[in-house]
Amino acid sequence: MAKEIVLALGGGGVRGIAHLGIAQCLLDKKYKIAGIAGTSAGGLFGAVIAAKVNLREICEVVDNFFKHSSFKANLGSGPLSLISTEGLEKSLEPYLKGKNIEDLPIPFVATAVSLKNGEEIVLRQGDVMKAVMTTIAIPGFFPSQGEDILVDGGVLDPVPVEPARSLNPRLPVVAVVLNKRPAGFQLADTKVPLEDSFFEPIVNVVSRTRLGELLRHLSITVDVVNKQMSNLRLELSQPDVLVEPIVGHFSLLQKVDSKEMFDEGYRAMQNELPTLEKSFSLINSFTRIRKYSGKRQQ
Repeated sequence: MAKEIVLALGGGGVRGIAHLGIAQCLLDKKYKIAGIAGTSAGGLFGAVIAAKVNLREICEVVDNFFKHSSFKANLGSGPLSLISTEGLEKSLEPYLKGKNIEDLPIPFVATAVSLKNGEEIVLRQGDVMKAVMTTIAIPGFFPSQGEDILVDGGVLDPVPVEPARSLNPRLPVVAVVLNKRPAGFQLADTKVPLEDSFFEPIVNVVSRTRLGELLRHLSITVDVVNKQMSNLRLELSQPDVLVEPIVGHFSLLQKVDSKEMFDEGYRAMQNELPTLEKSFSLINSFTRIRKYSGKRQQ
């Protein structure tokens, strides 16, 4: 019988493509994904994984999305934001349109944060597409959702280990963090948000101005804070397995080679398979039951 795990998928924009490779590696090695909690990009790709679609096919969807510059400036009358999610929603429609979270083949939750009260919101039911648009609502970039002004769950918790554990506390939690950079990469090499991306002609001009330098510093600051917050939250939540694909040098909306990102996720998961196997030991299984058995979602 296949060994079961739950996934906690962190945010990171296009870096989230690595989540697909991680899931594919687990499936190829005959593990059963019994639950997924995702935030931001982890919520988007987590929903696709939970819908049990062909993961390599999604890479083709991403590449096609890039080729047609499907992110557009938000010129509508809705919530204030830089970018519209209309193109993204159209790309996801064949896989998620008309589906509810509670009806997905794999149990799934996404996280968000209310800018009204500052609290984390765990989305456990209702329209999947709406949940995805909510969990990816990066403040300032993508539009917030609903009367509670819901935005990206990574604002409070970059890797939702506790929501993942609540799906089935008996099982090992495989947590995925998307901020690891290659050796030798300097923070000063960080690109301006959207540089080498869908708004390249405009952004390349901005990147050479003082405003571009300000945006670069802001991006670096957010990345440093996010990484430290991830480390602190993971130290508290203690996932059974931590997977860190080397994708942290890519900016959130940068054009990337989706196959390369997919393969990096696969490689990173493959490297952690020995740790995953150890998590199924009798003592580790007993420890999980003792510590977390009362935390299952109702």
